[in-house]
Amino acid sequence: MPNANCSLFGTPPEDGHAPWPTYEPLAPWHITGHEDLWVDIDHLPNALLTFRTEVGAMARGIRPGEDGHGHLVVVSGLPGTGKSSLLHRCVHELVQLLDGFAQSAGDDPEPPADAAGPGRQERPWSRRRPARTAHVVRIDGNANEGRGLGSPPGAKPFVPQYDMTVHRIARLIVEKLCADEEFAAAWHREDRPEQPDPYLAWRRLTTTLEACGRALVVIVPHIDWQDADIARRFLRFCYDRSTRGVVFFVETKRTDAGRDIDTFFTEKERKGITHLQTSALRPQDWGKYLRHWMEVRDIPAPKIVIHDDVLDYQPETWALLSISRLQDCLRQVSQEAVLNDEGQLRKSHVADWFEAHRPKPEAFLREPGATRHGQETR
Repeated sequence: MPNANCSLFGTPPEDGHAPWPTYEPLAPWHITGHEDLWVDIDHLPNALLTFRTEVGAMARGIRPGEDGHGHLVVVSGLPGTGKSSLLHRCVHELVQLLDGFAQSAGDDPEPPADAAGPGRQERPWSRRRPARTAHVVRIDGNANEGRGLGSPPGAKPFVPQYDMTVHRIARLIVEKLCADEEFAAAWHREDRPEQPDPYLAWRRLTTTLEACGRALVVIVPHIDWQDADIARRFLRFCYDRSTRGVVFFVETKRTDAGRDIDTFFTEKERKGITHLQTSALRPQDWGKYLRHWMEVRDIPAPKIVIHDDVLDYQPETWALLSISRLQDCLRQVSQEAVLNDEGQLRKSHVADWFEAHRPKPEAFLREPGATRHGQETR
C-alpha cells in the first residue's frame, strides 16, 4: 500500500524541510524540483499546449530593444482551480526556452541549475539559478491575491486604485531589479529623477534592460478590480507595456476575461495575447493527482498509510470545482488520522469530510458577500 506524509500536499520550500507551506503555488522557475510535482489534470494539458503553440512560435522575438517584442499572457479561472501553478509553469517554460535560444546562438553555456549532481539527493528542493536571458519579477499582493500590491504580509491591503497600482507596479519592478548589480549600475548611470509619466518611466526601464541585454518577465496576481471597465483598462496597460522584451503574466478571477480580450482588442493586437483558462476537475483527476504526488521521489518520510480504496474514491461534482478543495480534504483528514493515532487513511475518512463540507443551498446564491461553490464572491 502506498504511503504519504501528512504534509505531502503542501508545497516544498527551498530547503525542503517540513512542514511544507500550504496554499503556495508550484513555482518551477524559482525552485528546482517543482516541475516534478506537476500533474496533468483536466484543463492543464490543453492550456499548456496552447501556451507552447502560441508563445513558442514567437519566442525568438522576445528580446530587449527596438527590434524585439513582448507578449501578454492572461490566466483566468475561478478561485482554487490552479491558475497560479499553471502560470508559474508557463513562466518556467518561457525562461528555459529563452535561455536555450541564447545558448544555441553561441553564448557561453552554463550547467542547468537543476542538473543532477552530488548534492541532488541531499537537497532536492533548492533555489534555481536565475535565468541567464531574462529577469523574472513577481509582484506579490497581500496573501498573493493582488489586493494590495507590495503590502507586507499581514498588513491591511491598499485599496486597488488604478493610477496608484500602475505606478506602484513600475516602482516595485525597478526596486526588485536593482538587486541585480548590473541592472542597478545601468539604471543609476544617468542621474535622472523618477519619471511620473508611466509611458516615459517604462521607456527608461526597457532602455535599461536593453543595455543589460536582458528580457523581463512580470508576474501579476489577481487584482480585485470592482469595476469591469477598470479591469479592461488594466489589461490594456499590461498589453501596452508588453513590448521590447517585456512579457506580462496576469492572473485574474474574472471569468469573462476571454470575452473582454475578444471585444476590446483588435485582431492584430490579439496576436500578442495568449489567454489560458482553468476549469473544474474530472472525477478521475482525484486518483491521478493523488497517485502522482505519492509516487514522486523526495517526498517527506511517511507517517500514515493511505489505503487503496482512497485512490479509487471519486468525489461528487461539486467537490471537483477546485484543486484547492481536494488539497484541503487530504491535508485535514491525514492530520486528523495522525492525531487520532489511526493506522490507515480510508475512503470513509474522505467521504465523511466531503459530507461535512457539503455546501448549503444558499452557498450558491450570487449575491455580494455570499459564497459561490464554497468560495467567497468578490
